[in-house]
Amino acid sequence: MNRTPSTARSGTFIASRRSVLLGGASLIAAVAAPGSRVLAASPGSNPGKYKADLGGYIGPKLSDAPMTLRVLRQEFSPEINAPIRAAYTAFKEAYPNITIEEERIPYGDLAKKVQLYVASGSAPDIMMGSTELAPVYSAGKIAVPLNDYFSQDFIQDIYAPLRESATIDGKVMCLAWESNSSFLYFNRDIFKRAGVATPPEVIEMEGGWTADQYINALRAITEKARKSGDQATFGLASSRFGNRGPGSNYSQLESMWVRMMGDPRAPKDSTAYKTFAGISENGQIATGYLDTPEAIKGMTNYQTLFKEDLSPKGIVADQYKGGVAATDFSSMAFANTFRSQGAPFDWGVSPPLRGAIGFASNVADAPFIYSGSPHIPEAAALLAFLLNDTNRRAFYAARGSMPSRQSLTNEMPEYKSDPVNMLAANVAAGAYGPPKSVGWLDYVNAVNPAVKDIALGVDVADRLHTAARQVDRLLVKYR
Repeated sequence: MNRTPSTARSGTFIASRRSVLLGGASLIAAVAAPGSRVLAASPGSNPGKYKADLGGYIGPKLSDAPMTLRVLRQEFSPEINAPIRAAYTAFKEAYPNITIEEERIPYGDLAKKVQLYVASGSAPDIMMGSTELAPVYSAGKIAVPLNDYFSQDFIQDIYAPLRESATIDGKVMCLAWESNSSFLYFNRDIFKRAGVATPPEVIEMEGGWTADQYINALRAITEKARKSGDQATFGLASSRFGNRGPGSNYSQLESMWVRMMGDPRAPKDSTAYKTFAGISENGQIATGYLDTPEAIKGMTNYQTLFKEDLSPKGIVADQYKGGVAATDFSSMAFANTFRSQGAPFDWGVSPPLRGAIGFASNVADAPFIYSGSPHIPEAAALLAFLLNDTNRRAFYAARGSMPSRQSLTNEMPEYKSDPVNMLAANVAAGAYGPPKSVGWLDYVNAVNPAVKDIALGVDVADRLHTAARQVDRLLVKYR
C-alpha cells in the first residue's frame, strides 16, 4: 500500500541517510524511535504468546489492522525461493491481516537498490543488507536496533564474529542470514599429478598452511603443469567473489592477505596490531593501518600469485568446479554442492592460510528493519518468523549453506563427526569481521581497485600508501 512519509521521516532525516549511504555530508538529525507498544516478557516461541512460532521475537502483540509489509532481498533459484515462499504462506495463515509484498532482484544490484530506497525516504520494511554495513545502518539511523524485539538468547546464539560485526555500541543492527566464512578447498587429483603434498586436513582454525607454504605449493603445481604442456590448469582459481577476478572483494577475500600478517594480541600502537585492525579505532584513518610493512608484505604475497601466473589476471568462470584449478577459497556451500551434485575430481579442505594468525573474514548477508517503517513490530515479527528454527532448517537444506546460529549447527550430526563440517564450524567461530567504519563503503571502493592494480603489477608499497591516503580523504566527511 502507498505510504506518505511522516514528518519524522522527511527533511534532514532523509538527508542524513543519503549522506551515509551515498557518501555525502556529515551525519545529522534523529529518527523516530521504534513503536511505543509495551514489549512482551518472554521469547516469541513461548507457547500461546503469539499466533505462530515467532522464534526469538519478544516484541508486542501484533496489530490486527490491515497492513502490507514490503520485503527486498536477492533472487535465488526456484528451489531456494520455495521455503521462503512457504514461510510467507504460513505467516499469512496466522496473521491474515498482514499482506507480504516481496521484491527480488539480482544479488549484484541489491546494495545499490537499498541505497536508492533509503535515499527516497520510502523503503521496504525489511531489506537484505550485510553485517559489514552495520556501522552505516547505525550512524545513518537507517535500521531499527533489534535488541528490544529479539531475545538475548536468540542474539547470543548467532556466531560471535557475525553478532559482533552487526553490533554497534551494544545495539544489534541486522541479523546474519547464514554463515559464509571461507577456507581452502583443493583438488586432490591435481596435487597428485604434480607430486605435491596436499595441505593439512585438520579442523583447527590455526592448522593451515602459511602463505609461503601455499605459494610454494602452487609454484610446484604450475611448473609441472606447464612442463607437461598443460596451459589451462592454475594453482588458484579466479575469484568468484564480488565482481570476480582480482580486486573483487576486499572485505571477504583479499583482506586475508593483509590482515593475517597482523596480530590482534599485539600492543595497539604496534604495526602488527594496526595491520590486523585495518583502520583506526574511530573508523576514520587508514594511513598507518592499510599500508604498514606487514600489509605491504601481505600484498606482495598476493601479487606473487599473478606475477608468477599462479592465478589468472582476468576473470575465468568456475575454474575450481571445472577441475582446472588446484585450489579455491569458499564456504561450506561448496562442500554441500559437491556432496549433493557430485564433483568431477577428488577434493579436500584445509583451514584458512596463516600469517601471524590464521585469518578468515566472516561477512554475511543480513536483513535489517527500515527505521522509517510504519509497522516496525510486525516487520520484526515477520523477520523472526523467517529466522525461526523450522524455517531456517528448510532454507539451509535447500541452500546448502551453514547456519548462522550455533544451536542449529549443534543439532546437526555432521557438525560433530564430519571433518569438513567441523572445520567450517571452527572457522565460523574463529573468523573476524571487517573493520568497523561508517565509511566502510568508501574504504572498500578505494581499496578494491588498488588490489586489482597490485595484481596487475604496480608497486605494492606505493599503491597501498596511495590507497590509504585516498581513504583518509574520503572519510574526512564523517568526522
